[in-house]
Amino acid sequence: MAAAYFQERGASTAWSGHCASSGFTLVELLVILSIVGVIAAFAITSFSSAYSDVCLKSVMCDLGCMISQAKQQALDGSSVAIVFTPEHGTIRFIRGRGADEKWNTPDDEVLRTIRLADAGGGLEFGYGGCGPVPGLVATESGTSFGNSVLVCNPQLTGSPGTVYIRSSNGTAMALTMNTRDFDYSLRICKGTA
Repeated sequence: MAAAYFQERGASTAWSGHCASSGFTLVELLVILSIVGVIAAFAITSFSSAYSDVCLKSVMCDLGCMISQAKQQALDGSSVAIVFTPEHGTIRFIRGRGADEKWNTPDDEVLRTIRLADAGGGLEFGYGGCGPVPGLVATESGTSFGNSVLVCNPQLTGSPGTVYIRSSNGTAMALTMNTRDFDYSLRICKGTA
């Protein structure tokens, strides 16, 4: 008797359609997958933008450290400079002018180099859609330092100017040097790519 009961129960369940309605339909699965896809697209865009901003701030922090090192080297009696080379996307910290007594030539002693391409975030010189800082020199190259060289000498005087670096998401930062106290200020502009 018990065997017949189980057989009968199984047969009625299979034919009633009860099992078929306990899962998701293809349409429901497609709707869920499309919602997940839209959320993922927003997350990736936000992450990319945040990554570019972090890369930009990191390079500007490194540049600030180079300026601090330049001050220290100058206090120790050395003439040093930070050289901006927009066409190569590099920032170099150099000591001494070399045998030719000129800055930014092959005989300079390079202490440190920052390559914008290696820093990530699609960094390059320039202010992009943000435009130059009001009241400061506009420059297509991304730097307004004479000969693209920020000089720091033992008297702790140097060359005034501004360097602009932008990321692929449109954010730009400007570092402006003054000669009054050989210090710098940073400005940021959230532009569009």
